[in-house]
Amino acid sequence: MKHIVLGSALVLLAMPTLAGQFDNLYQIEQQTKQAEAANQAERLRQAAADQAREDARIAADRRQRAAAQQAAAQRAAEQRKSQEIEHKRVQTREENYEDELRALELEERRLALQDKRARTARANDYIDAELRNSAARTDVIQSEADSARNVTSGAKSLLEDAGKAEVNRSSRLFGE
Repeated sequence: MKHIVLGSALVLLAMPTLAGQFDNLYQIEQQTKQAEAANQAERLRQAAADQAREDARIAADRRQRAAAQQAAAQRAAEQRKSQEIEHKRVQTREENYEDELRALELEERRLALQDKRARTARANDYIDAELRNSAARTDVIQSEADSARNVTSGAKSLLEDAGKAEVNRSSRLFGE
């Protein structure tokens, strides 16, 4: 019995020690659970931070792509505007060239018309000159005819006078 009492006393004395060990184990278990919970919370926080960083990177990439697209669209718009300005400039230059060609063509027509008028006026001058030439020829022919008539009438008068003189001389010679 002594052993039992002694064993019981030892058990009773060891109980608080064992209870302290169980408390220690329970505390260690609780600390382990808390540490695991803290590690899990840290992993979740880290995962959330990683996800937030990834989301921020994706958003930054989207903003960068959007900015690049906007810049490309702006460059394309500027290029289209530049091309339109160049097209208008070329078209204006071509229109000016065509206007100048039309003006030159009108000037050439005007000069051709003036040339025709001058030729017509000169044609009248040529006609007048030919008429004067014909009139001069007619006058020459008339003068030649008049002179031939005068020569003929002079020769006639001379012959008549020579005949009268001969008659007078022969009458003087015979009649005297």
